[in-house]
Amino acid sequence: MEQKKGIKKAGNVPAIVIQNIDVRVPQRTSTDIQGWRNAIKSFENKESPIRTRLYDLYDDLLLDGQIESTWGKRVDNILNKDLLFVKDGVEDELIGKLLSSPDMRQIINDLMDTILWGYTVIQINKIWWDNDQEVHRIDYDLIPRKHVHPERKFQCISYQQSIITPDILFTQEPYNRYMIYTGNPTSMGLMAKIAQYVIYKRGGLGDMAQYAEMFGMPFRDCTYEDFDEDTRMALVRMNENWGAAPWFVRPKSSQMNLISGDSGAGNVIYKDLVAICDAFISKILVRNTLTTEQGEKGARSLGEVHAESEDSVKESDEKFILSLLNTQVRAILKRFGFNLQGGEIWFRSPEKDWNALKIKWEVIAGIKKELPVDDDFVYEEFDIPKPENYEAMKEEMKSVPDFFV
Repeated sequence: MEQKKGIKKAGNVPAIVIQNIDVRVPQRTSTDIQGWRNAIKSFENKESPIRTRLYDLYDDLLLDGQIESTWGKRVDNILNKDLLFVKDGVEDELIGKLLSSPDMRQIINDLMDTILWGYTVIQINKIWWDNDQEVHRIDYDLIPRKHVHPERKFQCISYQQSIITPDILFTQEPYNRYMIYTGNPTSMGLMAKIAQYVIYKRGGLGDMAQYAEMFGMPFRDCTYEDFDEDTRMALVRMNENWGAAPWFVRPKSSQMNLISGDSGAGNVIYKDLVAICDAFISKILVRNTLTTEQGEKGARSLGEVHAESEDSVKESDEKFILSLLNTQVRAILKRFGFNLQGGEIWFRSPEKDWNALKIKWEVIAGIKKELPVDDDFVYEEFDIPKPENYEAMKEEMKSVPDFFV
């Protein structure tokens, strides 16, 4: 295997753990609120905490579109940022290329999922330079979470998913030298809070689909003379061959009434249930709703407050990933021969689009000629810090003659 710029294989890499694990596909079954509660109880069992039921539930609920949309925003915020390694004020291009490799991008994606699941263990098996693709490759395994027991009492990986056996002590030598492990050992992740809303939403969507099937098309009410069996059978055959609309065949002497339980509101009640559940999912994942869904009023000021809330989540995610990259990941890379001594990994600051800023300034200047504009708005739009002695400086500018302006 060809090495590049001093990169070498790490010595004494332990056996690949996942090769000995009995990995099974998730059990996807219909789940109700009671099933969710039982899965949580199984997870919280002090003597024998089993994660299988809860994680199988997560795998199924992650098919939800609202989770994909809102969680995708958080993950994209991290994955769309370039990473760089800086030492003594100089950027190291070799390590930067490793940090931007497809495999490292996937590792960061798996680490972000810690927030959803509660805990993550990754084993780095090998790092090498691919001459054909001219990119660093990282052979790694995400240890199936159903087999990981990070509780202080256990701190092990079990070969079987439903039996706690200390087969691999991932926090001890030699495994801990090539393992990335992070999260709260007793945390169920954000998915534990989201699950109930996805379950309720699925039920609401199912009821709405049934409502549409029953009342979305005209209902055919056919009558026949009492005891006229030939006419009854003829009406039955006709309706069976006449599309999928609901129908009913009854004697003329009988009476049928369709009683709606929602006072004629149609399926609005189901739509409201789905909207409420989606709103709670957004609040849990990105701490707001207005940056993921259009509100009824669409107030700009309220939207800005929600955007600020989302910015705090972005900052927290960035610090979480950087804390791992500059500690556990950094230590592993050093063991594979990368020189990271004395440097640090950072996200590259986005460059300003000066042409766009110039156009924005001209637009605001034009508006100010016709309408008053709050100065704080200008500071926020251009991300400029407002001076502490702003009022004094404002008065001083008023005293400057026009020919100096």
